[in-house]
Amino acid sequence: MNNAFPICYKTFGNSHHPCMILIVGIGGQLIDWPSILIQGLVDQGFYVVIFDNRDSGLSKYYDEKGVPNFNELIAAKQQGRALIPPYTLEDMANDVIMLMDKLDIEKAHLVGASMGGMIAQYVAIDNPNRVLSLTCIYTTSGEPTLPPAKKEVLDFFASSMSDALLTFEAAINKKLQLFKIYNHPDYFDEEKIRSHLIAAYQRANHPDGFKRLVLAMISSQSRTNELKKLNIPSLIIHGDCDPVFPLEHGKQLADSIPGSHLEIIEKMGHGMPDYFAKKIVNLIAKYFRE
Repeated sequence: MNNAFPICYKTFGNSHHPCMILIVGIGGQLIDWPSILIQGLVDQGFYVVIFDNRDSGLSKYYDEKGVPNFNELIAAKQQGRALIPPYTLEDMANDVIMLMDKLDIEKAHLVGASMGGMIAQYVAIDNPNRVLSLTCIYTTSGEPTLPPAKKEVLDFFASSMSDALLTFEAAINKKLQLFKIYNHPDYFDEEKIRSHLIAAYQRANHPDGFKRLVLAMISSQSRTNELKKLNIPSLIIHGDCDPVFPLEHGKQLADSIPGSHLEIIEKMGHGMPDYFAKKIVNLIAKYFRE
């Protein structure tokens, strides 16, 4: 990361080709994008940009904003009171625009996964003139009437907000159990995932930043009404066994964006093993060809 610029990023491919920006989910880092996905998109003729969200990886941490009491925020949400997080997903969408400006990218194709898909939606809503297309992968419009995540997922995030600082081994094992919940058993490679989690932990580990990201996510409002006004080519990709955002989230998101196209992937959960990364490259390529 350049000390004068708060976002750590990497680029791949020819900068004169159409730009595709990949926005990672909560707790993720730019190294989480499968190389098979990045190279596949480059081979399809895209200039690919990946980056660490704020408070993640090697991008800027916002420790000066503190960490509000999680239980107080949950109580406020349940009582219908407004939540005031340290920053919002719209602030994070502005980070994407800042990165585009830094790289002299006037317009880009956006690909967002999970929370990254929510951020991508805000970029499209607030800056439609900067977005060529929108691809949302296992994410949600934030509509409150949709089915909740599985209890095991909710328990993980709740405990992460109150955990004392975990040892290296405990942190890896806890995240490994989450990934086991996230992925269909046919596509859960424990040894490979453990190895990647260790690499990610050694690159960056900042629990307070993760907590602020959780607060930004849970305080975001439904985007359904704003999405209905979009006039941007949109591809929605969702798995049929997602424990975080059940399939209804993908269907409702596709219904909300005029003219969008929904692709449902069998046995895909809330993650992107190489097998699904290949499928996603092919779906994006097919969508743009058509």
